[in-house]
Amino acid sequence: MARVTQMNKDIFTVNLESAIKEIQDNEELHYEEVAFIVEAVEEPGKPLDGADDMMRLWILAKKNVEGRQFSLQHVVDLLAWKAPFVPIWIDVSFVKMDGAKAIFKLKSSLRLRKPTLLRNADTGHAPFRAVLNV
Repeated sequence: MARVTQMNKDIFTVNLESAIKEIQDNEELHYEEVAFIVEAVEEPGKPLDGADDMMRLWILAKKNVEGRQFSLQHVVDLLAWKAPFVPIWIDVSFVKMDGAKAIFKLKSSLRLRKPTLLRNADTGHAPFRAVLNV
């Protein structure tokens, strides 16, 4: 299994773009811009530290993300605000086309972890996992 040793906003952006590209190729999508819907996933029984609680109560609180679409830069700033600590896993899925805009959903863990603990390292774009329609 590949091991992630570094993370910053630039690496996070490249990894997110790679996950989107995987979905784009699988779904044969053609778009001019992208937007993101962000959904926080609470994981019962998983301990949260202080930064995780900030994610839960402030950054990804429903009142801040529900019903909103975010640009690529805004979603990177939102989820990688404490880089090199980023959500331990993020599932990326295609939602729909809105004209020339592709809308993707990011289901994100609230747990921020250092690069060596990120899941989905085997995808080549940790912490992201492209959820493909098969």
